[in-house]
Amino acid sequence: MITSFFLTNNRLPFFDIAKKLLSQNDKILDIGPGNGNFASYINRKDTYFFEGNPISVNLLKKSYKNLYLGQLPLLPFQDNYFNLIHMSHVIEHLTPQVVYETLKEMDRCCINGGVIVISAPLLWEGFYDDLSHVKPYNPKIFFKYMCGIDMGNLSRDAISDKYSVEQISYRLREKKYFYGIKSSKNIILKMTYNIYDFLRKSGMKKTFKSGYTIVLRKASN
Repeated sequence: MITSFFLTNNRLPFFDIAKKLLSQNDKILDIGPGNGNFASYINRKDTYFFEGNPISVNLLKKSYKNLYLGQLPLLPFQDNYFNLIHMSHVIEHLTPQVVYETLKEMDRCCINGGVIVISAPLLWEGFYDDLSHVKPYNPKIFFKYMCGIDMGNLSRDAISDKYSVEQISYRLREKKYFYGIKSSKNIILKMTYNIYDFLRKSGMKKTFKSGYTIVLRKASN
């Protein structure tokens, strides 16, 4: 039986991963905040935002003050400034080179001992339904470019080897079978569907990984 905690399209369970890492005086950066759901969830009005959409920035101005409009990869912040950098469902909209340069900037802005929390989709059948999606990025890129793990055949220089993967949690989707037979008049097909439906409602669902949240902890020195 699987847990349903990450069997969801809701981002809040993944926001909660970052929230549990925060202390009261931490400086927080949210890259690509959209309508500010992350800052609202963690209840931090002092969150810094870096957003590329002027409409979103104008909406966020009604509730927040630390707003910066710009385009990745460059971040307009000083070195070693943030305790936590959060980026949810942004990298899939970026080209590989921009992802690489953005990770370099995130590393530059993250303090020693701080964390980078990234959420992103994996490749699944609906990924390219969104025309703004460039490509999915496997979490192993962070092992290679940020943690110094399995660094063979890198196309670019490693960004850092100071990070460790503190946590990785996968978003799950249910694999659904027997499409179209629920209303079938065939007795055997109907019985098969009813057994399948009973098992899935009992928690015996088949799932696949459609996304993830990874926590990268930077070494203290």
